[in-house]
Order: sequence, then C-alpha cells, then structure tokens
Amino acid sequence: MDLKQIEYFTAIVEEGSINRAAKRLGMTQPPVSKQMQLLEEELGCPLFVRSSKPLELTQEGRILYERGITLLAMAKGVGQAVKECRHVNSGTLRIGLVSSVSEMAVRKFISPFSRKYPGVSYELFEANTYELLARLKSRQFDLALVRTPYPTHALVSQELPRGDMLAVWNKKYFDLSDTGEKGDRLTVDFLSDKPLIVYRRWEKLVEEAFMLKGISYKTIALTDCARTGVTIAKEGLGVALVPDSMEEAARLEGLLVRKISSPLLQSKIALVHPEGGLDTPVCQAFWQFFAEYKKEMEN
Repeated sequence: MDLKQIEYFTAIVEEGSINRAAKRLGMTQPPVSKQMQLLEEELGCPLFVRSSKPLELTQEGRILYERGITLLAMAKGVGQAVKECRHVNSGTLRIGLVSSVSEMAVRKFISPFSRKYPGVSYELFEANTYELLARLKSRQFDLALVRTPYPTHALVSQELPRGDMLAVWNKKYFDLSDTGEKGDRLTVDFLSDKPLIVYRRWEKLVEEAFMLKGISYKTIALTDCARTGVTIAKEGLGVALVPDSMEEAARLEGLLVRKISSPLLQSKIALVHPEGGLDTPVCQAFWQFFAEYKKEMEN
C-alpha cells in the first residue's frame, strides 16, 4: 500500500465513482480500478459494497478513508515544510480555527499578517476544539486558534488576556428599558429566568456559575457553534451566551449585547502548536506576530 493508492481511494470516495475519480486525477478508469483491486488484495478485504448504488464503503473502507485523509494531509505538510524551510514570504500558513474566533482571526491576525508578508498563502481548517486539536497533533496543520477551556497535554500555547462572555438577544424578545437594568453588564441573577442558548463546551462553566449564586436556570438550546447561537438568538428564542469575539457579529445582526458579570463566565483565545516546535519560518513568524499582539493587549 502506498500513498498513490490512498490518493486514488480517497478520490473515489469523495467523487462517488471510479469514473469521476479518474477524471479528477487526470487518468483513465482502468488503471484506477486496477490499483483498487491490488489494494483490496493486499489488505485482504473489500473496501466497497459492490451491490450498492450510490457508492457505499465497508467498515474497512471507512477506516481506511479516515486514516487515509490524515496520512495525505501529513504527507502534504511534510512536503511544504521542506520546500518552505528557508522562506517566510513564499510559504503557506496552515491553521485551524474554532468558529467563535474565525471572524476575529481574519480581522486581527490573518489580514495584518498578510500585509506584513504579502507572499504568504493560507489554508484554513474550521472545526470544533476537540477535532482541531486531534488533527493538529497528527500534523494535518501547523497551528490552531482555540478557546479555553481545552486539554493542554502535549501542546505549547500562548493565550490572550481573559475576556468576559457575552449575553446577546433580539430586542423584540425583551428590551432592557423595560427591566430597569443599566450599563454594559448583566448579572447571572438577571439571566436566571431567561431561556439560555449555551455554547456546548461551556455547559459546565454555566452550571457552576449559577450554582455559585445558588440559583437555577433554563437552557433551551446547546450548540457546537457560537455563530449558531447568535442565529437562534436573532430569532427571538432566548439569550445566547457567546464569546466576546462574537460581539461585532451579534451587533451586525441587530442584537443587543451585554457582558456577563461572573468570574466563571470568562474565556481566553489561545494559539497552540504540538510539542516539538514549529517547522517552518511562516509558522514561526505567525507565532511571533501573535506574541506581539498579545503584548499590546496586556499593556
């Protein structure tokens, strides 16, 4: 089994047929079919359910596809690291982003970094924190921007100053002028009777914040994406608890935004990479760029 066979196999899975995969690979169908036959013979098992239309993978095929795309990404990363080992301004920054920081990352980091190094290109990978960290550790990309809390084992990180979580909601749901609340902050007590839309990874933090006050609360929705929480709030279904990096997006949607006064309902943005160092000058330059931004925020 070699990388070319894995490349052919993943192309078949993603295109849904050997014929379309061959066209994508710039080949004819017979040699692609032959390589799949050889691959199945070597592995000693079928990779496709032959009687199935559309294309369906066997259990062995699903395992090979999941591991195969990881191997191909790692191989691509190795090649890029070698090619770019001496040059910052002609390299590729491969970085993972959680949904709650993606818009801020483009504005605050990627755009100004691009102006400083105009020859750099980018590969952005968006997923939830745990998926990003798993893919980061297998070297599918080089760096990741995530939010606390996250498992820190085998990672090197630098974190921006802590930011308060936000409560965002549609003014049609309730208007603060009707409540007597003033200022740019809300208390946990104030939120106790509101249906809450909670970022799933913060479910435990929210529970602890209300327990600390000795009050109950109601969750109407759990989401894996902060932007989804903002969308639900826009529909007037409740109050979304989201990171401070979502403030601009929430205001653009016409939502009311307030910080939450609680020592527990806070979070940090972190830039992380696997132990063992950064492979390319581009990654090293971005790491330093982030460190300088962090220093500015702390001063």
